[in-house]
Formats: sequence, structure tokens, C-alpha cells
Amino acid sequence: MPRSSAAVTTVFASLTLGAVLAACSASRESADAAAGPGQCDASRADHLIGENLSGYLERQAQAESGAAEVRVLKPDDVVTMEFNPRRLNLYIDPGKVIIKVACG
Repeated sequence: MPRSSAAVTTVFASLTLGAVLAACSASRESADAAAGPGQCDASRADHLIGENLSGYLERQAQAESGAAEVRVLKPDDVVTMEFNPRRLNLYIDPGKVIIKVACG
């Protein structure tokens, strides 16, 4: 018995939607797993705002925030916009004074 094109389209659409939802679920689980050790908490490094950036201070900020990595952002730096919960961003002014601390 031949199937109508509407039935085939419905089945195909259902399978596609199922695959998309499964992929979204898997990526969320991997993101949650990645948010374990090395998770950034910028509030623990807020007290460094107003300090002059140095290698020592950068390492201190990383240790205090619990971040897995640090990114120093100067005025007019071009940066990627992806959010990384394991990265601490240190924003500095032209005089290398920390003006903002944020995760991402």
C-alpha cells in the first residue's frame, strides 16, 4: 500500500525534531560536566579592582576565583563572544589598572 507524501513528511519531520532535541540534550550535559573543577567565581576576585595588573596579581586572581584560565582584556581588544564558565576575564585600563573582573 503506497504512503501519502504527507505521512512521509510527518515522519521525517518527527525524526528530525527528535534528533535535534537529542543533540541539544547531549550538549547541555557535556556543558554541565565541564562546569565542575575550574568553575569561575569572579566575586571572589572583586577586591582586585583598582590594583595594577602584574603576573603575580593575575595568578592570584585565577587562584582566588577558581578559574581554569585567565584572559586579560585591554581597551579596544577584539575578543570572541563565546562564554567560557571556566575563564576569568580581567579588564584593564590603559595604565594596566584592573577595572572589571568577570567570568566568561
